[in-house]
Amino acid sequence: MSTLQNFLSLPYAELEDLNLNAKEQRRKRVPTDKIQEERLKYLTDEKRIKAVTVLFSDLEGRLHMLDYDKSF
Repeated sequence: MSTLQNFLSLPYAELEDLNLNAKEQRRKRVPTDKIQEERLKYLTDEKRIKAVTVLFSDLEGRLHMLDYDKSF
């Protein structure tokens, strides 16, 4: 692996576990401030994350993509 490819790669099983954990937190109605604190800690502690990309579609179906630097 070259040094340019030193990015975070999550295996599907790990991603699925993270998603199921998030779903369980919503089901148990965990306070949003606690969830936010937990996820911000993960983002700041994980050194391989450089930015966060958000994709969504508007009401007309157009796809939008926003990139945020990790420090933002």
